[in-house]
Amino acid sequence: MEEIKRVLKRGFVTSGIILVYGVVTFNPLVYFGMFVGSLLSILGFYLICLDAKASVMSNSPFKIGVTGYLKRYAIYGIFLGATLKFLGLPMFVSSVIGLLSIRFNILLMALFDNIKKFKAKHLNFK
Repeated sequence: MEEIKRVLKRGFVTSGIILVYGVVTFNPLVYFGMFVGSLLSILGFYLICLDAKASVMSNSPFKIGVTGYLKRYAIYGIFLGATLKFLGLPMFVSSVIGLLSIRFNILLMALFDNIKKFKAKHLNFK
């Protein structure tokens, strides 16, 4: 549970950094596409956590998992479809990058944890 809180906290920090960067550079691709994509990425991760919790406590975990999966990807599809149709290809690409932000945070957390373990195991000079 502590790791999930860390991921969510870092996701919000990343979203804030994206928003500030977009406002400073006056780039709508960043402050709209990437920021909203990043927020939807956090929402999707939170929905995954809720679905996992509900699946553990349910009699039909497969049904809950599939409906949660379809719900998340419907949200992503509607968002990406709307950005592509109404705002164009550059905003679509920016939105896709924003949707990948939580995955990037998880990857960085795993890499830093592995680096810490490697340093503790192999680079312990006493």
